[in-house]
Amino acid sequence: MTTAWANVMELRMGEAVRANSGGTLLAILALMATPWLLLSAAVGRWILVAPNDLVLVIVAGVFVAVTLADWAWRMMAA
Repeated sequence: MTTAWANVMELRMGEAVRANSGGTLLAILALMATPWLLLSAAVGRWILVAPNDLVLVIVAGVFVAVTLADWAWRMMAA
């Protein structure tokens, strides 16, 4: 997953997905969420939308599904 993160930071998305698709997804999510979280912390309230449990469950579920699918694909290809 660290290789995927490094590739995302260097904007090599194809290599990032090949390294680890779940890690790529998580890195992109972190890049998108960081400014929103920092700005929300700076002003002391949620900016645009407040997170809720349903969104958290959906995002976590997608991440887990992508990671497991990537793992299964690599196991079958080996």
